[in-house]
Amino acid sequence: MINPDEMQTVAGGRAKTYAVLAALYLAPPAEELADLIRAGGLAPEGTSPLSAAADALTESFRRAVSDGLAEADLVAEHTRLFTLPSGVIPHESFYTDENRRIGGHVTVDVQRCYDDAAAKLTSACLELPDHMGVELEFMQFLCDIERQFWNEPNGDGLQRCLDFQNGFLSEHLLRWHRELCEKIRNETSLEIYRALATLTIEFLEAERTFVPELAKGIHSEWRTTCASES
Repeated sequence: MINPDEMQTVAGGRAKTYAVLAALYLAPPAEELADLIRAGGLAPEGTSPLSAAADALTESFRRAVSDGLAEADLVAEHTRLFTLPSGVIPHESFYTDENRRIGGHVTVDVQRCYDDAAAKLTSACLELPDHMGVELEFMQFLCDIERQFWNEPNGDGLQRCLDFQNGFLSEHLLRWHRELCEKIRNETSLEIYRALATLTIEFLEAERTFVPELAKGIHSEWRTTCASES
C-alpha cells in the first residue's frame, strides 16, 4: 500500500533535484547553490547509477574549490556551452524539430503544456519555453504540486498531476535529453558540466520508469478504495 507521508518526501526530493538541475542549465551556479550541492543529498544513498551520478556532481563542486577553479572560468564555460550559437544549443526544438527550427511548433507545443498546467515559471520570461532549464523547472513545479496532493491526500489530484508528469516526460524531455547531455560531455572542458550531464541522464532515465509505475499504482489503489467504499 502506498504511504502518503513517504511519497510526500519522495516528491519533495524529486522537486529538489529538478530545481538544482534547472538552475545549473539556466545560469552559472550562484554561491548558495554551490554550497547546497557541496553539502550533498541530491539522491538517496546507495550504489545505483543515479546515486553515483549525484555523488559525482557533489565531488566535482568540492574539487572545484580545492583546485581553485575561478568563478570567471565557470561563467565562461556556462556561456560557451549554453548561450553562444556555437555551443550545445539547449533547446528541445534543435533536437526534435525536423528543421531544427528554434521557436517553431515544438516550442509552441511545450508552452501549451505549461499553459494547460497553469504553471508559473520564473525562468520563462528569460528563456524560450523549450530550454532544458525551463523544462526541468516545469517538472519541479509538477513535483511540488504532487507533494501538496500527497499531504491532503487527494487521489484525483495525484492522478492528474502524475498524468501531466508522465506526458511531459514521454512527449518532451525524454525525447532529447540524452543527445544534449552527450554533446555536453563531449564538448565541455570542466568536470562540473560533465557531471551535470551524467546526472541529468541518470535522473531522467530513473523518472522514465518511476513516474508511470507510480501513476499506475495510484490509479489501481484509489480505484480499489473507491470500489470498496461504494
